[in-house]
Amino acid sequence: MEAAKNEALIDNKEALAVIYKAVLELSNHDDLSDIQYADVPILKKATEQFFENVPLTFLLPAFPAKSPSTAKTSGIHPDLGEVLALKSLDEMCKKISSVYAPGARVVICSDGRVFSDVVSVPDAHIDEYGEWIENIIREFKLSHLSTFSMDDLYPDTKGDLLRERLVWRYAKSTDEIRFLVINDDNYRALFNGVHKFMMEDHGGLAENKTLSKNQLSKKTKLLTYELIRRSDAWSELLTDQFGDVLRLSIHAYPINHSKFGVKLLSSSDKWATPWHNVTVKVDGAFQLMHKSKALELGATEKRLGGKYVYFEV
Repeated sequence: MEAAKNEALIDNKEALAVIYKAVLELSNHDDLSDIQYADVPILKKATEQFFENVPLTFLLPAFPAKSPSTAKTSGIHPDLGEVLALKSLDEMCKKISSVYAPGARVVICSDGRVFSDVVSVPDAHIDEYGEWIENIIREFKLSHLSTFSMDDLYPDTKGDLLRERLVWRYAKSTDEIRFLVINDDNYRALFNGVHKFMMEDHGGLAENKTLSKNQLSKKTKLLTYELIRRSDAWSELLTDQFGDVLRLSIHAYPINHSKFGVKLLSSSDKWATPWHNVTVKVDGAFQLMHKSKALELGATEKRLGGKYVYFEV
């Protein structure tokens, strides 16, 4: 009896090691050599759920739509970057499921509809992008992935009415967000990271061409506060819908944050995502960079299967 118990504990220890490794491989932190599982909230929660013998459900608010900046992306549709990113999430679940019978899955919670007006992306483009993401999951048989959006929750409500419903039910005031940005290190880092994206995206739009850099900064700061307000509201809605699940994020949070920051593809920028970049093959490996930089390097456009754009130097 005691021998069987010890054998089970050894098996559990080995299985948990595989699970920790699979999750940490997606981290957007460069050096995790000294990290203990107790330092990482998502691993502590996964361990608790492991011993409850329930499926591990990861939630990732992401894959909103392509940036409207033509200097950053190659169009409105997902490209090879989204394909590789989704494959990496599915691969994490495969590794976990290979050692844990209840298995694992990632729910992709597209937040494009949440702030499409703030980032100047038409709702029609959000629709097309989302349909392509669904097609990639089917085409590449990524069986551990599923999607969720506000459209699933309120199928009879569209566009601005959906956003108003979200804000009315879940959003903090803008003054509360301003207070948090001033007084909370994590919010301040989030604001600075998102504001950088907003400057890049809105600086390339025709309507902003006549603005000075200072005017553009002021305009995009206001939009950044609103984007964070909507993002927080979306996070509250997801908690209502999915409860106490394992939260992933494409933002660069500290390793001890309740949301675990992930890097979906190699890049020199830990904030880089496929929807703000193109995918470039350099020396046999894929990495993310702005389209303008890829062209500066002399990269040429190619397509996987005649459909998914990437560049090669």
